[in-house]
Amino acid sequence: MATDKYQPRPEDKFTFGLWTVGNRGRDPFGDAVRPPLPPVQAVRLLAEVGAWGTCLHDNDLVPINASAAERDPHCARVQGCVRIQRPCSPDGNR
Repeated sequence: MATDKYQPRPEDKFTFGLWTVGNRGRDPFGDAVRPPLPPVQAVRLLAEVGAWGTCLHDNDLVPINASAAERDPHCARVQGCVRIQRPCSPDGNR
């Protein structure tokens, strides 16, 4: 059976940032072309297409100035739909 060397495989462990699917399509030349995609929906979409994992950038999941009380519900919603291999604390320690 021939295989395509460019076809992604699960062992490649591709990860994607939430912004790669949640981006509204806005750029310096125009306004947004799509509605926002909530983080939980982005995680589910990435899982459906076979992504091994996801990563976060800036305020993809939690508003930048959020308190711990404001942060926790956002994190809980996403953690409820993913399998976490090695969870990190907010300061990055394992």
